Amino acid sequence: MLIALFLLQAAAQSPPDIELNIDASVRRVTIDRRGEASLEVTGGEGSAVRVEAPEANGRRNLRNVNVRVRAEARVADPQQIRAEAETARPQ
Repeated sequence: MLIALFLLQAAAQSPPDIELNIDASVRRVTIDRRGEASLEVTGGEGSAVRVEAPEANGRRNLRNVNVRVRAEARVADPQQIRAEAETARPQ
């Protein structure tokens, strides 16, 4: 019963207009400079982004690094944007 409910909910959502899936594997990463490093992916309204990357934790050399990025985005409906812009204009 629970599985059927989950499948119905997933079917009700439309698929994303843009989908990005990256699986990167690197044998060795060497960090030359100290400081803070980060990997960030952002999207607009209605986007879902998930990044999985290891933290260096002070290490200068990392081996067998795997990074996964999953991003979904939806392109706004031009008619909806136009309607919102017209209602936002002062009278």
